[in-house]
Amino acid sequence: MFSKIRRNFFTGTLIVIPVVLTIWVLYFIVNKFNSLLLDPIMEFLRNWIPTENVEVLTKSLVFLLLLILLTAIGLATRIIIIRNIFGFGERILYRVPMISSIYRAIKEISFAFFAKKTSIFQRVVLVEYPRKGLYQIGFVTSETKGEAQEKTKEKVINVFIPTTPNPTSGMLVLVPAEDVIDMTMSVAEGMKMVISGGAVVPTRYGYTKDRGSTSEKKGSQGD
Repeated sequence: MFSKIRRNFFTGTLIVIPVVLTIWVLYFIVNKFNSLLLDPIMEFLRNWIPTENVEVLTKSLVFLLLLILLTAIGLATRIIIIRNIFGFGERILYRVPMISSIYRAIKEISFAFFAKKTSIFQRVVLVEYPRKGLYQIGFVTSETKGEAQEKTKEKVINVFIPTTPNPTSGMLVLVPAEDVIDMTMSVAEGMKMVISGGAVVPTRYGYTKDRGSTSEKKGSQGD
């Protein structure tokens, strides 16, 4: 029985001590804040507020400032801890074979897609790929420069050909400028077409997901 009483005593002590210490620390901080800020704030507020209300209002302001400070410290600490956790997890991923190369590639692609304020895609084009007679929707990223351009006979353009329905993956094709067919649709419209697998195309050309193409309509009317 004595052992049970002792265990309960220690359990109660372990619960009460943190609470008491927390209250004591807060009391100490509030007193310090009052000693540092109370008199200056009271002197400042006396010019606009009746004297009998100055002390109450000043202590309320000091307490509010303390709450804001503690909340800001807590937020900053959480951000630092979360960043450290993500940094630790990232370091682990970098050391795992195969996963490290995949993670690096995805991270670089994500940064290229989302970190820049302007889109990396300049315009929508059609290119014959993977062979003549087959066309792919592509997005021009830039004009080819450097060694790749020097070793080609004609001027080539960097074209990103996305996959359907996930446009974040795809392939880079260096296409001769004369073989690139420019489209008037916007990049957003082209991306919708890719993601939908061709089911959604710009309505300004007479195409919709439900109604089909203009040519199909004309053919049906002729029948």
